[in-house]
Amino acid sequence: MAGGLPFTVTDTELGRVKIAAAAGMALDPRGPPDAKLIVVLAVLYAITLAAAAFALYNRNYPPLRCKMPALMACIVVSGSIWLMGDSQANGHVPLHGTPLANCKAFGLWMRIMLGVYTVSVLWAARVYGLYRVFGLGRPFRGHGVYIPAAVYLAVLMLFGIVVQALPADKTLFYMPGVDICNISRKLLAVVFVLLWLNFGSVFVLSWMLRNIKSSFNEKREAGIACLIVFSILVYETIIHYASPRYPFNITHRLVTTCVDHIGTLLYWWLLMAEPLFNCAFRHQRYLDTWMAKLVEDGLELQYDVDCADQHNVTTMCQNSVMIRVPSKDSMGSLCIPYARSSGIITLSRYEPPAAGAGAAAAAAAADSSSNDTTWSPDSDRFSPRDLTLTRKDSRVW
Repeated sequence: MAGGLPFTVTDTELGRVKIAAAAGMALDPRGPPDAKLIVVLAVLYAITLAAAAFALYNRNYPPLRCKMPALMACIVVSGSIWLMGDSQANGHVPLHGTPLANCKAFGLWMRIMLGVYTVSVLWAARVYGLYRVFGLGRPFRGHGVYIPAAVYLAVLMLFGIVVQALPADKTLFYMPGVDICNISRKLLAVVFVLLWLNFGSVFVLSWMLRNIKSSFNEKREAGIACLIVFSILVYETIIHYASPRYPFNITHRLVTTCVDHIGTLLYWWLLMAEPLFNCAFRHQRYLDTWMAKLVEDGLELQYDVDCADQHNVTTMCQNSVMIRVPSKDSMGSLCIPYARSSGIITLSRYEPPAAGAGAAAAAAAADSSSNDTTWSPDSDRFSPRDLTLTRKDSRVW
């Protein structure tokens, strides 16, 4: 496709303008603005793909792992495929004499099915996964996940197969005089109905997730993303119905392609920029802060942050152990440095916890002796899920 980018206005393009004018249509020729837009968006996708590869390489880094890096990488790949479909369908590149003249291959499968539909389905799957875990308290696996996903994908595949089987004049067809693909009004209506339904479910689920614990709360990012997508959907619906020949107008086609893909990339970076930056430049410091917030929110059981083997307690970092400390008002948490050897955890003396960690914990810290206390993971007093360590005089550590 790169070889067909219109970096200059050719005689063929001027011929398209004359043919369109003879048919009573105004057409702006393809030229450098079209080529520059495609190149810029391709570079942005290449950068984002590199970032997605970095996220996959560091997928075991907990702040990145909770963003579902594999799914986010698939969104970038689908967005790249969507860009190739948009380049054809929005009239940015010459079609005559190339595979791009196959309107269904690029306009249906690359632009709609593998492009915008796949991006929307992956986004919906991610939001549903968060809702299932934090809204319903269920794991993101099992029949409750696989059956809805299979049904939804089956509906989309059936839609694509039916459109592929229908005659071109009733779906997508090539207009040789003006060298562009066109989509029928009925097919356009079905495409937008499915898009609005899918993104509508995303908006509803995002709203229902607005009050989940702060470690996983994406209220700000989700709010901005939903606003962006809603604006894009409104714009796309209006432009496709109010100006169905928008690819003929250079401003309309540039803006349409730009908002599609800048919106997709903005959504991706809104979610991934912070953990990616901190993984690269503030790896351990950000991890400690993130883990502390996770424990503060009481989500260490929903999210596997175990740094030792399965028989040990949940830990905040490699050199400390999280202990649940009851107080009058709530169950607080504190982190005590430990040394581990041959299955024995030695809890060392610690500094009083910060405000909010529990009054009982602060009192215990002030009263604790400087001698280390050793416990065995096999002890009856050792509970991996909700651990309280007691001294012989029954004071809470």
